[in-house]
This record gives sequence, C-alpha cells and structure tokens, in this order.
Amino acid sequence: MKYFEFLLIMVVFGLVVGCQKEAVVDQPAGIRQVPVEAAKAEIDAKNAQFIDVRSPEEFGAEHAEKAVNVPLEKVETELVKLDKSRPIYVICQTGRRSQLASETLDKNGFKEVYNVEGGTSAWKKAGLPIEK
Repeated sequence: MKYFEFLLIMVVFGLVVGCQKEAVVDQPAGIRQVPVEAAKAEIDAKNAQFIDVRSPEEFGAEHAEKAVNVPLEKVETELVKLDKSRPIYVICQTGRRSQLASETLDKNGFKEVYNVEGGTSAWKKAGLPIEK
C-alpha cells in the first residue's frame, strides 16, 4: 500500500512541476503582463503607445481611452507605423488576442511590450475611461 501512495505522490508532483515549467516557457521574456489600473497610469506617465487589437466593429462600439485600433490580423503589416523605442501596451476584449499581438511585437524587436490583463472587459469593470 505504501508503494502505491508513494507512486501516486510522485505522479502528482511530476504533473505539478511539469505544468509550472510549461507556464514559464509560454511567456516570452520581453512581454510583461500588467493589470488595467497600472496600465492606465503607465500609459499616461510614459507617453506610451496603446493599441487595441480587436476588430474595427468592436473598437467602434467602445474602447479604452487613448487606444488606437490595429486589428490583430494587421499587426504585422502595421509594424512600420509603431515606434520600437517607445513602450507599447496592447489590449483586446479579454487578453487572448492582445497576447498574440504582444508576441508578434516581441518577435519583431519591440523592447517594452505590455499585455493588458483582462482586456477591455477588465478596463470597464475597473471604471477606467471608455470612449465610444
């Protein structure tokens, strides 16, 4: 019986350690996750670029104040319009598309890339300014 308990503990431990290692590997080194409140303050303080990678329709309905629309599918072609030397904050609706866009920016030499955690949904929930 003790052998099976030991084996079970080792399997569970291996799964936990393996999952932790994967989570670290999934996040490229140049991308930082930032909560919406910190993003708002830092965008203002750093005079940073702020892009919303949702569709033009989603963006047009409402978006975080000062955000500029660069739909996810156009990020690579719009790189020349963005400044690699300035911090860039990326937002979408919940955080998934902005993570993909952040990875593209990171791979293309942007040094300070910030993915806004929770996206526009979290931005609105925090009571931060929205434009329509």
